[in-house]
Formats: sequence, C-alpha cells, structure tokens
Amino acid sequence: MKLIVCICLLAVSACGKTKPSALEACSKLEKSGVAANCKDGGPPQGLGAAASEYVVFTLPSVPGQTGQVLRFAKESDYTATVKAFDAMAVLAGRHRYGSEGALIFVQMNSATPSEVGAKAEQLVKAL
Repeated sequence: MKLIVCICLLAVSACGKTKPSALEACSKLEKSGVAANCKDGGPPQGLGAAASEYVVFTLPSVPGQTGQVLRFAKESDYTATVKAFDAMAVLAGRHRYGSEGALIFVQMNSATPSEVGAKAEQLVKAL
C-alpha cells in the first residue's frame, strides 16, 4: 500500500511542474545579465519555424547583437530543430543551448563571450 501511495505522489508531483514559456526562460537569462530586452519575436521562422513560441533579446555583452529563445509544444519538433541547428553550426554559431525536459532552445550570436555562453548554458539546463 505504501508503494502505491509513493507512486501516486511521484506522479502528481511530476505533473505539477509546468514547463516555462519562452518569455519566462528569457526573463531568467535577463535576470542573470545574459540577455536584455526580451520580447515576442512574432511568428517563429527559419530553423526555428517549428517552435510554438519565439522570443528575441539583445546581448548586453555584444552591443548590437541578438539571441533567441524557442519553446516547443512537441518533443519531436524540439529534437528536429536542435538537429537542424547542429547541421548549420557554421552559420548558427557555437552558442546553442537546450533543455529537452523544458522543450526550450536558446541560440545567441557567435561573438558572445564564452563565460556568458557558459552562464546561459547552465541556466537553460536548469529549466
């Protein structure tokens, strides 16, 4: 009986955790100083066209440059997009970070300093 109660509690707690929106994920990047001026980017486009949400931001560490946060409704869309960005790494740059559990993907300009990228990677993985 205790085992059944434990399984039920685990199931309820797993269901209770909601995935962050793209704007919520961007806000976390903003609070850490990685991003600034998070805003809705309109309809997703390009390699991120399969995303359900698209947020753009500026990079305080690289004036005039930007980044994006994509959120996906389906794991298959997330996985396909990550693969597409990996295939286009020369153009997409080295700063690409994802959270498979949260279905969030962040991409930043390649001129972003490594320490800023490391901070972003840590934040995204924790989503």
